Amino acid sequence: MKKGILLYVLIIICFGCHRTTNTDEKKDINLQNNALNIDTSLEDTPEVKGDFTIYEHDLSMYNEKYFMSITPRIDSAKNKYETNILLTQKIDTVFNKVINIDLLGKTILKYKIFEDSIEHFKIATEYELRKVVYHGVRTNDLYFEADIASETRQKNLKILFQISYLNKGETGKLFVNGFNEKGFGTNAGEIENERNRKVKKSH
Repeated sequence: MKKGILLYVLIIICFGCHRTTNTDEKKDINLQNNALNIDTSLEDTPEVKGDFTIYEHDLSMYNEKYFMSITPRIDSAKNKYETNILLTQKIDTVFNKVINIDLLGKTILKYKIFEDSIEHFKIATEYELRKVVYHGVRTNDLYFEADIASETRQKNLKILFQISYLNKGETGKLFVNGFNEKGFGTNAGEIENERNRKVKKSH
């Protein structure tokens, strides 16, 4: 009788151990599968190209001091390069504008900028933003130059655009002035950035 009870207890213990082992093995397999799925999705994400330099500028306009930062980033939803332009005066935000190829392309179409150009419709669909740099200031607007590229057509263009910073009701409004292959002359942002680099090297 005792031998029968002992045998029964041993069978239950062995069955329990076997079941636990199988459950653990299934968990390990599921974890491995999940890890593989994550790795695969990361490999499928294309690399985002562009200049990821952060540009910062101390500006003086109409005897008022401003600070501007141009910060590149990636739109995680679309996996595209874009830039955030922030202009502040003391502790107040004047405007905080996200610049991407969609906004530039839509503005070009809306205002029919260079409508006769073969690039007019293609900028919104075939080009990607690569860089935004401060160009200069005129009256109530800050000007910027954007580099855009079409990988399929192996072509690069530059876009000149402006953002209003002074007039109420117009602050933060964007307008595209034009686009071409050569650019729009010297950019104040690039000159300042180069000067700052030389100062850092001399120290």
